[in-house]
Amino acid sequence: MKLVSYNIQYSKGRDGRYDLERIADSLQGADVIALQEVERNWPHSGMTDQPALLEALMPGYYAIYGPGFDMDASEISNDGVVTNRRRQFGNMILARWPLIWSRVYSLPRLKTVDQYDPCMSTLEAVIATPGTALRLFAVHLTRISRREPLMQLCFLHRKHRAQST
Repeated sequence: MKLVSYNIQYSKGRDGRYDLERIADSLQGADVIALQEVERNWPHSGMTDQPALLEALMPGYYAIYGPGFDMDASEISNDGVVTNRRRQFGNMILARWPLIWSRVYSLPRLKTVDQYDPCMSTLEAVIATPGTALRLFAVHLTRISRREPLMQLCFLHRKHRAQST
């Protein structure tokens, strides 16, 4: 089984270009894919719906998107018509086999005053792989401090142990 974990950084490459197709091409051939920093309706990436685009670019895969951050991005036209839209940021799992269920965990974080500390999350899913079910976590840890990722990993370890007994 080929497993890939990839922080796509909103689809921004090292060359500064936002190119989701290039990322999808690099994922071809993987059996299970865990993606971090997948977003929906953000100005810097052209207000695109990256989960929907990834699903379209990866037609042989089952997909789940788990936003850890969600806010209103709706617009109202001059004639009063509301276009409902959500601005989201989170993790995504794609797999060659059905994704039986999923859930999102907001990860604990330290209070910071001098730095932006986004809400990091983990998407947990169970995949119906041949012969058995596979439980997978698409994890996106904070890098604001040295202590915070360790605190987040301890939280996930406790969740995993509680569900495994």
